Amino acid sequence: MLLKKIAFAFAVLPFLFSFEAYAQSDRSTYSASTRGTSVTIPEQRVRELCGDIDGCAVRIAMYNWDGLRRTASRDTILYYNSSNGNWRDLQGDTQGTTGNSGTQHIIQAWGCYFTDGRYRNWSNLGDTSKDFAVLAWDQYSGQTCRVTLID
Repeated sequence: MLLKKIAFAFAVLPFLFSFEAYAQSDRSTYSASTRGTSVTIPEQRVRELCGDIDGCAVRIAMYNWDGLRRTASRDTILYYNSSNGNWRDLQGDTQGTTGNSGTQHIIQAWGCYFTDGRYRNWSNLGDTSKDFAVLAWDQYSGQTCRVTLID
């Protein structure tokens, strides 16, 4: 019995500490709690999860908006063309191009934004890279915003 437990531990241990197992995950979540300043979502990860023929599901969530640790959320599907930076979402039929200097929001839910622009201290810094971002704005006082990409 002890030998079986040891064999099991050696079989499972590499997966618990392996970056490769994490990197191959079919989802990623990014959080922003400092309001007015965006948190980067790397274009590489958007490409991996959303840049194929079926796109990816996007879940945008506002956590603790009422001080009672509740979560409110919306979702959409994002299609991303990594060869030219073009994207389109299902819910709002919004479309845009990342890295084109002009900030465009993919989806907004209450005080939370999934955007292709950068913000710092309430200032829009534009869309100067291929990266995306999650942004917590000032509509609610205590919220944390989360964007989850699911392939």
